[in-house]
Amino acid sequence: MIEALKPYVAFGVDPAGVARATYELRCSDDEEAKRRAKDYLDAHEIIELWIDYKRIARLKRG
Repeated sequence: MIEALKPYVAFGVDPAGVARATYELRCSDDEEAKRRAKDYLDAHEIIELWIDYKRIARLKRG
């Protein structure tokens, strides 16, 4: 059986924690979502990855 893709949201945030950009992702699991969210670190210093109301990761450039 093929597992359904889950909706994730990656926020590009500034150092004060204010969201400056939003990216919607559909991934099979948290690890895939983290890998894909890392691509946005070129444009943002910090990326927060969420699913529903749960933060999955906070990724920093560098």
